[in-house]
Amino acid sequence: MGSRGWASLLRGMLLLLAGGAFMAAWSAGMYASALVAVLAALWGLVTGIVEARRPQLAPVAAPLTASDPAHRERRLTALLDLSPAPIVTLDGEGRLYAINRPARRLFGAADLVVDPPPLLVEAIGDAAGRPATVAIGGRSYALTTSDFAHGGAQSRLAALIDIDAELKAAEAATLRDLVQVLSHEIVNALTPIASLSRTAADMLDDANPALPALRDAVGTVARRAAGLQRFGESYRAMARLPVPRLQPVPASELAADLARLFATRWPELPLQVDVHGVPFLRADPDQVSAALWALLQNAAEAVGNDAEGAVSLRIDVAEGQALFRVADNGRGIDAADREAIFRPFFTTKPEGTGVGLALARQIFLAHGGDLRLDGDGTGASFLGRIA
Repeated sequence: MGSRGWASLLRGMLLLLAGGAFMAAWSAGMYASALVAVLAALWGLVTGIVEARRPQLAPVAAPLTASDPAHRERRLTALLDLSPAPIVTLDGEGRLYAINRPARRLFGAADLVVDPPPLLVEAIGDAAGRPATVAIGGRSYALTTSDFAHGGAQSRLAALIDIDAELKAAEAATLRDLVQVLSHEIVNALTPIASLSRTAADMLDDANPALPALRDAVGTVARRAAGLQRFGESYRAMARLPVPRLQPVPASELAADLARLFATRWPELPLQVDVHGVPFLRADPDQVSAALWALLQNAAEAVGNDAEGAVSLRIDVAEGQALFRVADNGRGIDAADREAIFRPFFTTKPEGTGVGLALARQIFLAHGGDLRLDGDGTGASFLGRIA
């Protein structure tokens, strides 16, 4: 193999390892490392293009010594053995070869892997340069491949990046964060319910309690407590948002419940509520209430203790669609954070969890709509839509 052939093989291995490193870094949440891997791959591609366009130099007249091919082979073997990732080749007849020390250790073979895992051979054959994941011996590997020709035969080079430890670490961290933020959100939801319950209890101490107000308070507590219970049970598995149970929901009643909870939680902060359009919307009332409550809570926290602070909730219901706008006159969202605010666990608050907006958007998406930051004026305005 000429110098260009060896260079092509080395560039192929660079792209292979860069692809595997990208998958491992991305799955573990190490986005900076993933970017470095992408840059390394781009460098390999650019140098390959430059090399391909460079004129081929005429061979020198002096013959190569017999030791030169062996020297190049030993150098390539040493480079391959330095790679921590097992590297294998699959030829056109489906034979798998271990070509570096980690691969020989993994498969217990000096060269030809006599009994290769069928799923691995299938994955390498089907990958065609695309990243994939395969399990070998109870561990997970990110698989990247690259095709090359040697001696007139076509083979496929594959690198196996062990991502089992990274996956388990990321899984444990995600589970820990999920438990923390869910418990925080449940406590936040229970706080106004508890406050409203105390208000109702105080009203019962009056000799002549205002029964309509008492009935409204108790009814709101009952509905929100039942909704929170159903919502929490659906998240017990901590796997995914439950499928919305669509039903007719009175828009005015939904707004009134949220207004009572808001007034109990932030009695000094005015909330303007407007409801327009047809009287009923079709949605999962518990999920939509949770999404709107998260938006209202963010708006109230954005206003803080500002004496002139205000929050608004507007609901527009039409046939087949409902729009929800929650706005405040706080300091607004920094331009650098506008693309990240819906990312799970992203927060700019010292005691924030970064789950409220992400969960609210998931709920709107599950209802066939979306949630977005609307406008760039004073304060923040979120527009949610369900279809």
